[in-house]
Amino acid sequence: MADLTLSDGREIDIDLTHFTVGEYRALFDKTSDQDDATLAKACGIPESEIEKLNMLDYKRLFRALVQKASNPLTDPN
Repeated sequence: MADLTLSDGREIDIDLTHFTVGEYRALFDKTSDQDDATLAKACGIPESEIEKLNMLDYKRLFRALVQKASNPLTDPN
């Protein structure tokens, strides 16, 4: 089951093993510009596709990543 389905029907699985703790922490550092790169790595999609998402899909995707990373041990994998 996908973690999120985008408005265009693409199903996204977020894989917490695709980024480091440092990259995750940088998501919340206002001086960092790695948000899209980390999000893309976690979702297995090119960074260029992140920039093409509509605002609602982007926010939903980011929220899904944070929620999954907040409770990583509940992941059935």
